[in-house]
Amino acid sequence: MRNSQERIGANKENTSSPPPEALQEALNTGGDFSFMAVNDIIELPSKGEHLPEDHPLRVNPVIELKQMTAKEEDILVNQSYIKQGVVIDKLLHSLLVDKTINLDDLLVGDKNALLIQSRISAYGAEYPVQTFCRACMQQQNVTFDLEECVNYREASYSEEAVQNENGTFTIEMPKSKVKLELRFLAASDEKALAAKEQKYKKHNVEFSTTIEAYRQMIVSVNGEEKLINKYLDNMPLQDSRYLKKIIKTVPPTAELIGEYDCQSCGAANKQEVPITYRFFWPDL
Repeated sequence: MRNSQERIGANKENTSSPPPEALQEALNTGGDFSFMAVNDIIELPSKGEHLPEDHPLRVNPVIELKQMTAKEEDILVNQSYIKQGVVIDKLLHSLLVDKTINLDDLLVGDKNALLIQSRISAYGAEYPVQTFCRACMQQQNVTFDLEECVNYREASYSEEAVQNENGTFTIEMPKSKVKLELRFLAASDEKALAAKEQKYKKHNVEFSTTIEAYRQMIVSVNGEEKLINKYLDNMPLQDSRYLKKIIKTVPPTAELIGEYDCQSCGAANKQEVPITYRFFWPDL
């Protein structure tokens, strides 16, 4: 098995703990405790390829995060941040070593990479969660090792998903045979989608998260932007299911795939690790 830090794309600057005598001396003299911090260096799954040529993360697609402290834990329990839906962004911004980085510039998959590594660094790799066996549908209490589950994946272009020079990619839909030009969603798109959903629900207007996400991703239909809304209004189910598969397999991302044997029927399960409130609030 490869070294876990090498496998997940996150490297430690220094993994050795300070000797006890150094800690005692710092306590006695009121010395600087900065030597205790061990930062994480995360390589972006996207390699920054969606960003402008002169963007710092295009030139050097890595982000350095400091370790979580009591300050960051206070952010996680801040009721105002939780209510506003900004608690995760506040956490990541606090962890950034380079405060000039705009988290909204990152692809959703890049942001996932930061979240996963910051969770592992703060609370360890063990992640207890409830899930269901795919064979017998019995509820299971499973503890996943996040370092074993995480997989950093670059963009997966193929004959089905053809990369374009402008950073988009093109697919042909199985039922309608139309050609869709698509782009990867950024964190800013995710925030805009959540804000739009909140606005619609506030006024009791019907809202489809799936269709609106498609609308953000699709750049053109058969080369024409004006056809997007008409296509989405009449999109065959077969096309929609295919697009969902493309969204799961093509964009660069950090994903958590876990394996376990069912405690009830013994069936081997392999599934996406469910993310619950225990991911960053393990003691609740």
